[in-house]
Amino acid sequence: MQNEGLCCLTMTAVVRPGVSVSKLCGDGDRLLRAGDLWRATSLYMSAFRTHAASTVSHMRKLKSGLDGVISTLESWLDSHGEKPPAEALNKGLAAVFLSTLCPNNLSATIFKMESLLQSGGHGCEEIFARCTALLEGMRDPYPRDASRMVLMLTGALACLFSEPHSAGLKLYLKAYKSNTSETVTMVKSRQAQHVPKIVKAFVEQVLHIHPSLTFDSQCAITTKDKEKLDVETSTILELLLAISPGNREVQELQAAYLCLSGRFVESAEVYSALLHHDGQNLSERSFQVTPERRAGLLTSRAAACLSAGGRTAEACRDLGEAFETHPANARFIFKSYSQIMAQGWLLVTISVSRQREACLGTERGSSSAQTCGPLKELNYWTLSSLGYDPADGGGRELRVRLADCLLLRGEHKEALSICSQLAAAKGQQSYQNMQVLRGYARLLSDDHKGALEDFQAVIEHDAPHPSSCVRALCGRGLLRMMGGSNYLTALDYVTASGLHPQETALTVRCLVPWNYRGLLFTVLLEQGRVMLEGAAEHKARSRTSEDSQQPQQGDKPQSKKTTTDQGIMFVIQCTEYAFFGENVY
Repeated sequence: MQNEGLCCLTMTAVVRPGVSVSKLCGDGDRLLRAGDLWRATSLYMSAFRTHAASTVSHMRKLKSGLDGVISTLESWLDSHGEKPPAEALNKGLAAVFLSTLCPNNLSATIFKMESLLQSGGHGCEEIFARCTALLEGMRDPYPRDASRMVLMLTGALACLFSEPHSAGLKLYLKAYKSNTSETVTMVKSRQAQHVPKIVKAFVEQVLHIHPSLTFDSQCAITTKDKEKLDVETSTILELLLAISPGNREVQELQAAYLCLSGRFVESAEVYSALLHHDGQNLSERSFQVTPERRAGLLTSRAAACLSAGGRTAEACRDLGEAFETHPANARFIFKSYSQIMAQGWLLVTISVSRQREACLGTERGSSSAQTCGPLKELNYWTLSSLGYDPADGGGRELRVRLADCLLLRGEHKEALSICSQLAAAKGQQSYQNMQVLRGYARLLSDDHKGALEDFQAVIEHDAPHPSSCVRALCGRGLLRMMGGSNYLTALDYVTASGLHPQETALTVRCLVPWNYRGLLFTVLLEQGRVMLEGAAEHKARSRTSEDSQQPQQGDKPQSKKTTTDQGIMFVIQCTEYAFFGENVY
């Protein structure tokens, strides 16, 4: 292989008529004696290009200076940053000249092997064998010698062109571990055109071991994936980022790796950089920022932010954009990340609680939507991602919460569908929660009869659930108001307020439609005043009879009346709080 290349290059540079070889060599000799190695070597190369045999014969007769010419030729072949003289720009000719003067010269051999690899990887198996033999001939297994490093990298590239790829990749890692900076410098300078191929091979290997690191994978991320992430994967990513720092695919891989390794803040930063530079790097035409991929980046950053803690608002914004951009991919990726989030269930519980507190503590208007909206969306996406996993033991409870969030989002039909499915399924877990939610879904879908049946069943249940019972009383009271039974409406809300005042206010705030709240407020206000006036008259009449009775006999009923009065007053205040966020008085 090498002899064929040598003959080919020599034949193209044997004769150039009309030029005196002796003159060129004589001028070269004078410059050589003067110590000007670069210019002397350039003249010898010109003579070699004119007539190779005569020049080689002349060079071998030199008593001194030949070693300097050989060293100069080696430096030209090894240099990838500096520019040699114009006569030496033909490195192929310099390699032939050098190998003729010094057979089996290492620099000339490496250059020829690199040239063959650059031309398409021809003879890669022979090149790999040659590199291996040369490396074995070196005594020190880890010398900090540039020639050894070049041989290792050349052999690695040759191996990469053949099968299996893993052997070549191991050689790259071995070189990188032995001398990090030198490896990066040489790959970027001597193998620049092959960097995309090297990166691709490493990425394929990493994804073969850890398929969950890519958006295109159908594998969910599990805790086992986290356990498999080893030091070698980290080293591979370091190498790839060093030789191809602007490669988006490598950066995505790094971000996913950081997230699975528990380095959530760093992961979010890498995703932020990727999203910031979307569409700006036009040089990577093969990397298309499709809606599906952008949704994946946004969802992954949201997962990293949630896992890092304290960045819920950022996660909500990312999820909102992700689900608008590509809902299917956003849901799939968030679900896969949620499998490894130990605080997943806690996140749902906390965010639902925060959502209700935010909705209860915000005044009516656009600010309320701005405050409650993101948390509602977060709950919806989290629960919709988790709630349909048949392997999840808490699937029923999650779906009940999902129905709750759907109601808050105004998606009544979807909530009704989930509740109906849960009602048809066996099991009593969260049954009252589900039934009261179905009641509201039916009410908002104009099925008032079915809604009343659900509310009544919850209220009359043998073991009532306080929160569900309060919601059911509010729902039944709303239906009674629609039917014109204002007094019974007030009784239901007074009862609900007595059971759980804050839950009553929250129910009005979150589940009663806006177009009914004004009427409900008016009805409760009027009926509350009627009840208070009636209670005042009753007190006035009872005082006369109480004067003739013993004091201890009047204590108990007076306590009852006081409790009733407090309940009536509180339903008015509670309703005002539900509408306006604070007491209007």
